[in-house]
Amino acid sequence: MQLLTSILRTLVPSLWGSFITWLILLLPALTPLQDQLLGLANVLLPIITAVIVAAWYAFWRWFEPRLPDWLTRAVLGSAKVPVYAGKHVEGSQVPNINPEQHLTADIGERPSE
Repeated sequence: MQLLTSILRTLVPSLWGSFITWLILLLPALTPLQDQLLGLANVLLPIITAVIVAAWYAFWRWFEPRLPDWLTRAVLGSAKVPVYAGKHVEGSQVPNINPEQHLTADIGERPSE
């Protein structure tokens, strides 16, 4: 079930972002620039779409605690946040281990040859 939730919360914002990009491209103000935009579409369209998808997702994730469940489902795909086993467990503390410090400590403790 968690896999479905995570897929929905990826797919739905992507669809919204793609839809918004398509709507922007239909703006009458862009009609005079249509020939230039078509030439750049292969490069710019995926970048613009990705930026809009990221902005959409970031805004709604920030606003999510204030939303009713039905609206969260509409804009993010699911009202549940995926939880993965062994990760993000409330109250658990993962030690911050810096491997470089351990390597230095190990090297310093070894007798020199």
